[in-house]
Amino acid sequence: MSNNTNKKTNRHFFFPEIAEAIGVYEAIMLNHLIFWIIVNIKSAKNRREERTWTYNSVVDFKPYFPYWSTSQIRRILKSLVDKGIIIEGNFNKLKYDKTKWYALNDEKGWLDLYNPFDDTELWEDCYR
Repeated sequence: MSNNTNKKTNRHFFFPEIAEAIGVYEAIMLNHLIFWIIVNIKSAKNRREERTWTYNSVVDFKPYFPYWSTSQIRRILKSLVDKGIIIEGNFNKLKYDKTKWYALNDEKGWLDLYNPFDDTELWEDCYR
């Protein structure tokens, strides 16, 4: 492991009770999605169909999760969809752009229970 202090380090974590309920990988990804949804709420971006969305392609998720393959990322996102925790959408301006958008199925419920809003500045250092 490098001790380079000039390089920002992504930190990934999860709530144990969520991991017990849905799986560790899903809990890590869910935490990541919640972070970006909160960033978008704070900046009043990506509000569609009474939800706040975040978007990324599976390939673009890879730099955030270098320890997962793109097929693992795809499976984790599908698992979250299949479990009804997140939903997918497509609000891209260009028809050929297939980048998926993600929102919490129960935004209010998740953010009431696991809302890091007060700690968003701390979180931003972890993901940027």
